[in-house]
Amino acid sequence: MAEDILYADIKFTSQTGSSSLHSPSQQLAAPQHSHWIQIALWAACIGNVILVIAVIVLALQVEPEKEKIVLNNGGCSASTDKFQAFLRLNFCNQNQNRSSDNSTCKVCPLQWQLHRDKCYWSSENIKSWNESQRDCSTRDSQLLVIQDKEELDFIESITKNSKYWIGLSLLKSKKKWMWITGFQLDQSLFPEPNYAEGNSCAAIRYKIIYERCSTALRWICQKGPLLL
Repeated sequence: MAEDILYADIKFTSQTGSSSLHSPSQQLAAPQHSHWIQIALWAACIGNVILVIAVIVLALQVEPEKEKIVLNNGGCSASTDKFQAFLRLNFCNQNQNRSSDNSTCKVCPLQWQLHRDKCYWSSENIKSWNESQRDCSTRDSQLLVIQDKEELDFIESITKNSKYWIGLSLLKSKKKWMWITGFQLDQSLFPEPNYAEGNSCAAIRYKIIYERCSTALRWICQKGPLLL
């Protein structure tokens, strides 16, 4: 019985001693861990310094390029002004199309005719109404929309004895003549063409007349002029 008690005491003492032997290594782990943290912090600081230096160097390189771009843009602007002056000299003075402030003029593309605020182009061949509208679209324009009696008189001088499609068609659901711009025909300016069965589109020959949209006729396109 006494031996058992002694054995138990020795075993307890051995465990206590073993615990005391490992504690110094555990105490050494904390200073080593702190050392690596300090190294990481120093590395981060050095990285930030390098980044700041790189940003400064890049800014110094960009600034001269920025000045070059500004100078180049200035040269481009000067060239544009010269070209614009050349166009005014060769087109505006010749056609006397300057605006009231004498600073700009209106110019139309080749084969287009200027009248007031529009450029007009008339075809030589013939197409249906829908095909004519598509052709005008390829020319960055639309079928003619007549706004007043003065414009109608001018168009009559172009069309003469031929029929030309214009941008006016009959809206079947309402049986109303509508311009391609979405506005209804002003009957105070133009008498409404007689209603025709089937698809009906408008043409001009001295006055506005109706034709079947599938009929092949010449056509007139319109668009705004270039301001110089």
